[in-house]
Amino acid sequence: MSTAAVFLDLLPVALAGGLIIGATGRPIFTGVVLLSLGAGFALADRTKREVLREPVVFSEMSELRHVFTHPQLYLPFAGPTLVIGGAVAAIGLSIALLSFEPELWKPNPLLVFFCGGLLAAGIWLISREPILSAAAELLKEFRATGEPFRDAATLGPFAMVLTYGVIARAERATRRARHVPRPAPAPALRRAQAPVPLIVVQCESFFDARRLSPTVPQALLSGFDACCGNGGTFGRLEVPGWGANTMRAEFAVLTGIPESELGYDRFNPYHAFARVPIASLVWHLRAQGYRTVCLHPFDRSFFRRDLTLPALGFETFLGIETLGGSRRPPYYSDPELAEHVLKVLDIEGPRVFIFAITMGNHGPWRAAGPPINPKLRRNFDVAGLPQGGELLRYLDGLGRSDEMLQILLTGLQRRHGEGVLAFYGDHLPSLPHAFRHFGFDEIGSDYVVWRGSTTVARPLDLPAHRLPRVIIDALRAKEAIDIQGASALVAAR
Repeated sequence: MSTAAVFLDLLPVALAGGLIIGATGRPIFTGVVLLSLGAGFALADRTKREVLREPVVFSEMSELRHVFTHPQLYLPFAGPTLVIGGAVAAIGLSIALLSFEPELWKPNPLLVFFCGGLLAAGIWLISREPILSAAAELLKEFRATGEPFRDAATLGPFAMVLTYGVIARAERATRRARHVPRPAPAPALRRAQAPVPLIVVQCESFFDARRLSPTVPQALLSGFDACCGNGGTFGRLEVPGWGANTMRAEFAVLTGIPESELGYDRFNPYHAFARVPIASLVWHLRAQGYRTVCLHPFDRSFFRRDLTLPALGFETFLGIETLGGSRRPPYYSDPELAEHVLKVLDIEGPRVFIFAITMGNHGPWRAAGPPINPKLRRNFDVAGLPQGGELLRYLDGLGRSDEMLQILLTGLQRRHGEGVLAFYGDHLPSLPHAFRHFGFDEIGSDYVVWRGSTTVARPLDLPAHRLPRVIIDALRAKEAIDIQGASALVAAR
């Protein structure tokens, strides 16, 4: 680690410590606060490395508030007792020190305010051009590799976070400019096209779990098998994340943009990159006269989807506020969501693109919860299996995801006889101990793209950013969109 990297890594700690001790005049209190914050960062980093196979990166700041608004998605992985107990102890000790530790000097509020304002002004200036580009060029001298594990070790965790964040911000406008949506053609210029509905389902933690072990019941994914064998293009999907980071696969599938074109924004395209209109499958279909609707039975602001999905082209975004409560908590079950998808299809008519983001099989998969399918419990023995109870709970949810696929396939066939249905997993479930037990180290999920009136099955493994091209080809085969317009979507690489 170079001297400059050490300096940059210590800079945030020094600045925070300087402000706190300047404002309080209490060095022990300052030390406790810094140690508490450092311990919190270390816990988050350790948890993320274990659960998601990745250290903390700069874009985590956009998710920090969700730790408080949706703690059920985060605390179980870090250990609720450790997190809550540590926080209570740190706050209690800080209050005690603030009350009883004597001041070494009388703080000057004006001086503290001035220093804080100076720091804020400095951050603001660095985040704006032309200083931003100059700072990014300077940080590139550290020669970060873009591999978080390696860069956190060679630069230090805070230096890595700062380096990635500044360079990402500096490059963002140029990278966005390569992917501006093309304007839609005038309605008079469009020829008559077949009314073929498109449903795309991003299924939470979905993959063919029968790849884990022959002991996983083969009938678990009978609907998926039927879809693959009845006119489906199917295979492994190379997704840009493991255990979580749904937004990476989501962005790749909706835009066709590979990670290599995002720079450091690849860690979370929704953090900032996708806040402005970006060329996408959604914009492309809108230009072809499709209505575009997204359904997600959760908080619309999660991952800032309330800002990014309209920028990606969706006219309507229905969240849990509209869909209502679930009959099978804690999350909205996948079969329930399928029913809503078909209702939207009936309302919007056949020329509609519906994108559904499921939550039904979201972790953590606690042993306690709604009743597990008795047949699955009988046919899959988890005795002595690491994370056995969690895996059983996950497989039970996977069965309901398969039920969702069957409902949608049957609904399309009964309503229109035609249609295109895509179904894919956003990432593998974070069950590292169970996976290690089976010697399973793959990272890809699974997908299928079904289109009616064909029985030709086609196996095809591909990366997530190529999936929209397969969907486009399916619609073109149905004469649902203009062939000339297909180039409006970012070309798959």
